[in-house]
Amino acid sequence: MQFTFDQAENAPSPLFPGYLGDMLDQDCVEDDPTAHEYSPTSCFPDQSCNQPISPTLFTSSMGTTKAVPQDAVHLLKHYVSAVISLMTPLRHSKTPWHVLFIPHTKSCLAGLALGDDMSDASLCAFYGTLAISAFSLGGVSRSHTWSEKAIIYKQKAQQHARMMLTAAYDVPKVAKYKSILMALLTMVQVTMFSGNRRQSEYYFVEAEKFIRLRGLPRKKSRKVRLLHHCYVFERIIHESVFICGANSRQRHHVHAAIETSGLGNYSLDSLSFRLSGWKNLDQEMMRVRGQEEDENDLHLERPGFWSDTLYPEIFGIPEAWVLLLSQVVRLGKEKDAAEGDDTSNCISLKEFIGRAKTLEDYINSLPLPSLENIQSELDHEILENMLHAMQNALAIYFYRRIHDVDASLLQQKVMGVLDRLLRCEHRDSSVVHGSAGFIWPAFIAACEAEEPLVQASFSDWFVNSARRSGLACFTETLANIERIWQEKTCSNGKSITWLDLMKTTVPLQQIF
Repeated sequence: MQFTFDQAENAPSPLFPGYLGDMLDQDCVEDDPTAHEYSPTSCFPDQSCNQPISPTLFTSSMGTTKAVPQDAVHLLKHYVSAVISLMTPLRHSKTPWHVLFIPHTKSCLAGLALGDDMSDASLCAFYGTLAISAFSLGGVSRSHTWSEKAIIYKQKAQQHARMMLTAAYDVPKVAKYKSILMALLTMVQVTMFSGNRRQSEYYFVEAEKFIRLRGLPRKKSRKVRLLHHCYVFERIIHESVFICGANSRQRHHVHAAIETSGLGNYSLDSLSFRLSGWKNLDQEMMRVRGQEEDENDLHLERPGFWSDTLYPEIFGIPEAWVLLLSQVVRLGKEKDAAEGDDTSNCISLKEFIGRAKTLEDYINSLPLPSLENIQSELDHEILENMLHAMQNALAIYFYRRIHDVDASLLQQKVMGVLDRLLRCEHRDSSVVHGSAGFIWPAFIAACEAEEPLVQASFSDWFVNSARRSGLACFTETLANIERIWQEKTCSNGKSITWLDLMKTTVPLQQIF
């Protein structure tokens, strides 16, 4: 299923249809990257930011849109009833979406109805939420009208994001920390769900900068920690597949801004996803991390555990899994560095082999967490299947990223992922619970599938997920997987992997 955006009769025309697709192909130019350490990176995923904006979309100097969208209530209801289940397999009322995002969006709606002056952060989160819901409705109903509205709401959210980031580091502050971070995370979700990982990269890096400069130095409430956990989980997943972004100019600018800000010491992890100095992973993983270390080791560089982690509560996933994925990503970057031109800061071959062996052993012996606190039988089955799928996919990712093994050696684990995906689908075919979490293991496993029947089963899963969710990320991901399969059949016996194609034929903005 492909989204088409024909002109709806009663929907205003989007300013520049398709104008975002090429933005991040261009490097942003900035003569002195340290001169504006508290300003947003100068390239925005919005090529229209210097173009005239229709007065029907933006009315005040504060970026406040006065009119209440007529379909806002309907879109928010759809978001609550259908979209949230895509983000987490857990159906309790204490997820970040129930505790933070939905109340914030409802507050924005009330403020607009009362004619209040709204911050750009609030309006960014508000219109971003409407965009996600409209994209979903457009896909489910195949309605061009909803798809058109989704583009318009996304454009509004991006415009408010641009203005928000311009003032995000002002003193006195113009918006609360949680409001700005919620807006950035909403933009991450909008761009991921609409199928553009390169736009997501921009907002991930801006969120990292904001957290490191404004979040890590502060005392962190439970709500702030919920938001930080949301960011870290999605960022590490993103980092695992967006392997060509490490040397982007935006990242260099952000890292320079953090390092020259005087606040870099609050970050207890490296800014470039490189390995820390652990030797005995078994011993390190049993080490109890202190509160400051757990909160300020943003991207989980240091092994260990903390009993107050929130990943199980938000995503149903143990922190050990997230930490191990982070370690594989980091070891993969060490491998990339060793294969590059500058090998001065690389670890030795002996150390690389030792780290790889230790990670392999730990991944293959990682115990599944207890699910005894899950009361619902349906939730228990969905979580159990998701955990098995993610554990198999983590092993597949390790063997592909670190050892680049022949795909024939991975087929048992590929089948393990597929089996768990199909069990979930059979158990409850009406809702795609936590499918945003399932899409990563599905992508990692499907890329390695060799048998036509197995490939067809993965295709069916992505098609069904796209149909039930209405989100383009499933369609775009399947298109890339099918392109990878096609390249394999045309490779004349040469072993082609998704890592190879990430660097050559597959457009980065479309990769899962």
